[in-house]
Amino acid sequence: MEKRDMIILLLALVVVVVMAVVVKPILTGKSPDFSLPSLPGESPAPEVTASVIQEVAPTSTTITATVATPLPTPTWSGTSKSLGYVSVGTPETTPAFTRFPEETPISEKMLTYASIRAEGGGTTQTISMPFPYWELHYSVDPWKTTFVGETESKKAGQADFFAAEIFPSFSIEVRDASDNSLVREIEPLGGLDTKLWEKDKESDPRPWVEKFYEGTTKRSYYFVVNTHMIYSYTMDVKVPERYLGKY
Repeated sequence: MEKRDMIILLLALVVVVVMAVVVKPILTGKSPDFSLPSLPGESPAPEVTASVIQEVAPTSTTITATVATPLPTPTWSGTSKSLGYVSVGTPETTPAFTRFPEETPISEKMLTYASIRAEGGGTTQTISMPFPYWELHYSVDPWKTTFVGETESKKAGQADFFAAEIFPSFSIEVRDASDNSLVREIEPLGGLDTKLWEKDKESDPRPWVEKFYEGTTKRSYYFVVNTHMIYSYTMDVKVPERYLGKY
């Protein structure tokens, strides 16, 4: 066979292969197969199928919040309402020496429970007070002269005049014997003015009266008496007669 015939044969073979491998698959809608034929005794390579991954965009969900319309604040109807406590504290006890109105509810006879008669001041003995109510009556006899003057002799010339003014004072400290605390400090109302008392007997306030309401508390007291320019004084602790045999 001549060379020219060999070339024509090869070209024809190439055309057949191209038609079988490329053109035919394209016409049938398949991909061209360019894989080499397997050798004898070898397993054919697995066919790789290209998969197409399609991304799907997530669907957004819209949540609508329902907002309740606030109710209008009601106006006060005029009715009083009760308020409670969020924390309850321990109530403080009322001191037993709290002073109450001066008038005794019932006018009754008072008996003397203890008495003091003295000229100078000092601290008394302790006295137990088991009664729910008692009174302290006290009276003071101050110096009657409120002005003292003295004139020297005029023999040596102009006389010299010496003077001193007197201010009597009196006070009583009522103290708790359990802790020495001050319960009440007492001073005569209106001061000590004997000249005024002598001019008008009705202006004499003596004896002065202090009232003590103990309630159910039994206590013990002592008195601290302070005097200045005082001749003498008296102190009487009095209790109602109806307490006899009860305390």
